[in-house]
Amino acid sequence: MSSAIIQRLAGYLSVDETRSGEAIASELGCSRTAVWKHVEGLRTLGIEIDAVAGKGYVLREPLEILDREMILAGLNPAVRRGLRGLEIETSVDSTNSALRRLPVEDQHAAVIFAEHQTGGRGRRGRQWHSPFARNLYLSIGWKLENALSELGCLPLVAALATAKALRRAGLKGHKVKWPNDLLLYGRKLCGCLVEVQGDSQGPCYAVLGVGINVRMPASVSTDAIDQPWTDVHSQLPDCSRNRLAVYMLEEMVTGLELFAGQGFAPFEGAWNELDGLRGQSIEVDAGRDTLRGTAVGINESGALLLDTGEEILTLYSGEVSLRKTEI
Repeated sequence: MSSAIIQRLAGYLSVDETRSGEAIASELGCSRTAVWKHVEGLRTLGIEIDAVAGKGYVLREPLEILDREMILAGLNPAVRRGLRGLEIETSVDSTNSALRRLPVEDQHAAVIFAEHQTGGRGRRGRQWHSPFARNLYLSIGWKLENALSELGCLPLVAALATAKALRRAGLKGHKVKWPNDLLLYGRKLCGCLVEVQGDSQGPCYAVLGVGINVRMPASVSTDAIDQPWTDVHSQLPDCSRNRLAVYMLEEMVTGLELFAGQGFAPFEGAWNELDGLRGQSIEVDAGRDTLRGTAVGINESGALLLDTGEEILTLYSGEVSLRKTEI
């Protein structure tokens, strides 16, 4: 089944109205037999579709398909003009991988969204659960003149852009967790993955990937995800994925342009305002060592500051977990 058919069928089916096989066949320009195959194809992607005898097909839960033209029309004109391209894929291994397959000179200001990922990734190779048309999966490429050593704070830039986009959508209570996560009342809401290539002294090409849990299916088992999670829908039932996509692009582009011109310094205050680790007792897996102490913020380079009781350590990488209480 082609990507175009998947998109059209998913967009045509409704939670409020039964669509007959005949009506679907007319909409898609195919046979009734093909309709059944296409419906089964959507079911394999995790979409719950009921067949009502004598009437047709109906969705069990609402489904909003990403609309390229709607997203482009909603963008600030300056942001829209600055994009090299915007593509919406039905299914990819991961949006980061899809964007990195472009020639490196074509990656700057290129954007890829996907409805589904077969190999969505988080930090340290963790799998990112990516059901079809439920969440927001996107990557944006950006060329930076900075030296490679100056780009370790890009995950923080991506996390802050995401936090601002969610705030514009009406979400409250979310916090950033160093270096690249967003939490909502202690549960993971979003993750960012940044991959960089280039010369040690610049220029460099960064691909910034973001996955946001917007409306996770009720059928998702807690065993499928290795940590407590939540979604935007739990607080904002009417949140539009297309509108959130607009906010994400505007905030990502604005943040990357600011970082390219001024470095991380302008972001330090915003991070401290949203810092969900500050004052918490944490453990940091730093590779060979496990460090324990109290998080006391970040420095002007985006590094985590850890008060061990004997000294304040400056950490540029590591896996953070709370020691006693959740955020």
